Amino acid sequence: MVYGYIRVSSDKQTVENQRFEVTNFCERNNLTIDGWIEETISGTKSYSKRALGTLLRRVGKDDLIICTELSRLGRNLFMIMEILNICMTKECRVWTIKDNYRLGEDIQSKVLAFAFGKSLTLIQIAPVTACSVFSKPYF
Repeated sequence: MVYGYIRVSSDKQTVENQRFEVTNFCERNNLTIDGWIEETISGTKSYSKRALGTLLRRVGKDDLIICTELSRLGRNLFMIMEILNICMTKECRVWTIKDNYRLGEDIQSKVLAFAFGKSLTLIQIAPVTACSVFSKPYF
């Protein structure tokens, strides 16, 4: 399945520009969008509380999510890394148009998967390590 993902932050913004870009990209690359996910919500909100979370639970091997740029997925690096890690684990591809990002089966994606996995592990253990270091008296 090919999904077009569009997110704007406020009602004052329109999804039409992003839809136009994704549609044109698909026409140029002989792709057909099987489902559109559009939402008006801040990218700082957890993806699990957005329509994106529902999409991430549904996608599977060889599915493709197309969006205009990585910032549509989330507004901070750690959230984007977590989302991409979920997609890599499920073998779902993610392509962006403006920054020409391609997450797939190539060697670059596998290196990213390794780096994301290590980064997420460090992020998860860092608070525990910091607490244990600062709680021990060093005399």
